[in-house]
Amino acid sequence: MRKLHQLPAPPAHDILGHVYYLKQTNIHQQMIKWRDEYGPLYRLRLGAKKALVITNPDVVKKVLSERPEKFRRISNINSVFEEAGMNGVFSSEGERWRYQRKIIDQAFQPKNLKNFLPGMRQLTERFRVRLDKIAAGNENVFLTDEFKHYTANIIALLAFGEDINIVGAGENKLSASMREIFPVLHQRCRSPIPFWRFFKTENDKRFDAAMKYLKETVLQFISHQRQQLQNHPHLHHEPENILQVMLLEQKNDAFLSDEDIVANAVTLMLAGEDTTANTLAWIVYLVSQRPDIEMKLLAEFNAFPLNQDKESTWPLPQLPWLTAVMYEAMRLKPVAPQLYLEPHSDMTINDIYVKRGTPVLLMLHGGGLSESCFQDARSFTPERWIERDGASFSNMLPFGSGPRLCPGRALAMMEICMALQALYSGFQVKASQAAESVTEKFTFTMAPDNFRVRLQKRESRPEQL
Repeated sequence: MRKLHQLPAPPAHDILGHVYYLKQTNIHQQMIKWRDEYGPLYRLRLGAKKALVITNPDVVKKVLSERPEKFRRISNINSVFEEAGMNGVFSSEGERWRYQRKIIDQAFQPKNLKNFLPGMRQLTERFRVRLDKIAAGNENVFLTDEFKHYTANIIALLAFGEDINIVGAGENKLSASMREIFPVLHQRCRSPIPFWRFFKTENDKRFDAAMKYLKETVLQFISHQRQQLQNHPHLHHEPENILQVMLLEQKNDAFLSDEDIVANAVTLMLAGEDTTANTLAWIVYLVSQRPDIEMKLLAEFNAFPLNQDKESTWPLPQLPWLTAVMYEAMRLKPVAPQLYLEPHSDMTINDIYVKRGTPVLLMLHGGGLSESCFQDARSFTPERWIERDGASFSNMLPFGSGPRLCPGRALAMMEICMALQALYSGFQVKASQAAESVTEKFTFTMAPDNFRVRLQKRESRPEQL
């Protein structure tokens, strides 16, 4: 058994140790560089605390499998989300998490996703019309923003039963408010001192205003869905959205408060928009460098249209090249590359003795970027998933692992499939900058920075939407 101080560590930046690095938007890249220099397990110093960094995918999966009994999210994450009124299924722990997760899981059952498919198709058609307008305008656009409008529309319909129509009408106060929240939460979760509790910066003031508006909007959605349940008794047996599921549960168990419902609704809205939209943007960025892969996707979409309004398209067909592209993008550009936990009690991780409350920093993208797991790991090579030459999805963790595996992963895959078909079936996508000028920016989720495209309508497009 080794003690934490016996592990190698990179040089500290200042008196706070490595806190400076954790505040940078490229910290996920920095930690992989340190792995290459110091090995798969090393230590950092965060103020007065020592932290264990784990990049080995097998050890990461072992830790994730022991949640929530042995590990929890690092404690300041819970306090930050609690303070913001967002302590839902994402940040809660123990029995509170189990209770909320059981409710959330109901909404993502296959039968519910099947019933939701017609609504997704309508929103995808609206998205295609929006792309038509962009192509007609011959303008450079930040495609990430367009994807965020699309995914926000979808999660709002599934979670709240509300059509917020960001895709059709463009940015509004709700979507603008959502933009303010994640970057500030990211900053607060990584700050050793809660300065915002003593002094409000302009960012903090915008965050408070955004949260206030978002919660007020969700409360209006709750009121509407309560009325829907009252007016339509059949919904008690066949709820149409997550809010209805939670409101029905609340009638049976007063433990579920309005505050819990708001917290989970807001969390789903933010997480469901950002993660999937950034994954879509990374896929387009990578495919823009491989025109041959774009043509393989187009051929599959033409042969198996996903967006036709027919019962026969459920479940959505498995398309080999589409799956390969998704896997490869999630491997190279994971939007959730890190997870910060701490143990409930003193324990041994691998052969390292770790005390209760010690920060344990999991690099979820460690396996995906490891030459021992993937040959030529830094290259975008979807072919590796077609040939299955040593490529294993178990070596990458885009949705986490263990009991707290992302509940919305099936919905995310559906959104990715349908959005990409709307894009590539109708349009050629041309990047507006050199590939190397697009950088990775990690602010709670990892997004492409400075990625713009120009769309050109294809000469012929199958009528499949």
